Amino acid sequence: MVVRQKIIRAMRMSAVVFAAVLLMNGCEKAPENTNLLAGMQLVEAYDFQGALESFEAALLNNEDMELSYRGQGIAYMGLGNYAEAETAFLKSIENAQSRPTALVYDTNYYLASAYMKQGKYADAEKIYSAIIGLRKKEKDAYYLRACAILRQNRYDEAVADFEKAFDLDSNDLDLVIDAYVEMQAAGFGEQGKTYIQEFMTKKEKSLDDGEKGVINYYLEDYESARKYLDPFVNKNDAKLSMILGQTYEKLGDMNYAAVVYQTYLGTNEPDAAIYNSLGICLVHQGKYDEAVEAFESGIAIGASDYLQQLKFNLIVANEYTGNFAQAKTMMAEYLQIYPDDAQAKKENEFLRTR
Repeated sequence: MVVRQKIIRAMRMSAVVFAAVLLMNGCEKAPENTNLLAGMQLVEAYDFQGALESFEAALLNNEDMELSYRGQGIAYMGLGNYAEAETAFLKSIENAQSRPTALVYDTNYYLASAYMKQGKYADAEKIYSAIIGLRKKEKDAYYLRACAILRQNRYDEAVADFEKAFDLDSNDLDLVIDAYVEMQAAGFGEQGKTYIQEFMTKKEKSLDDGEKGVINYYLEDYESARKYLDPFVNKNDAKLSMILGQTYEKLGDMNYAAVVYQTYLGTNEPDAAIYNSLGICLVHQGKYDEAVEAFESGIAIGASDYLQQLKFNLIVANEYTGNFAQAKTMMAEYLQIYPDDAQAKKENEFLRTR
């Protein structure tokens, strides 16, 4: 199953920045915060279960409560346990300073994301509205509130928020495309396309070929997208290589799509997202052993936003090869790390019959 990977706009503070905040708060002079810092390092390494253990130790040792609960929430988000993440973020906010610091704003974004993941769209909307009430030009808050409102089937209000976000940054192509993807998922794809078309009309003279290719891809004009993006096949732009490969997949040419991904990987640093797309493409071609190799190569890179997808897809690829024993072993390990993955649980039921 091909899943479009999206980076949640709300989660803007990385583990590295978090560690810097911790240091500014005196961690270098407070050895009792060792568990807290270790937890964030584990989050950065995508070891969310290990991170939870460190944050629990931090809380038991009375380390910084706001940061410990916040880190705990991030780890729960990584494990897909959004209800526990919600509880942790609320406790982090309770332990924050009375004034709304940058960290508190960021934690509220995480909390709203946990609400969204649970389908608590009205609760998420309240968080974004509160942020907007204090920060009138917060582009991400308008965008994310629009997403929450759209999920509640209030189309006109959602459009008003999307347009406000566009007005705050009229040059952000990614913002327009993300809005279109959200509208498409909600059943308003044709209306969403108008924003992409308007963006192209207004900015056409300043757009480069890569941007024109991306726009045409999302407008489903795959021939035009291919024309603009083909020159990037030997370049070092992972995003454009990904879109070019997906363009050929849409055109039904899985063979050349795989060539696009392999060309990028052959001349650039390893990229987990590209390996994942290559593996999926090879599965569609029935080249299951090669798909296994692609997913394994992506996993070998280590921590990445695609690590969970790669691990799941590797299990499925092993099933296709007929290696059910290996798939079962890997699934047991996977569910220990991601116990709340509903799709994996369903796949595990299938494996039990093999």
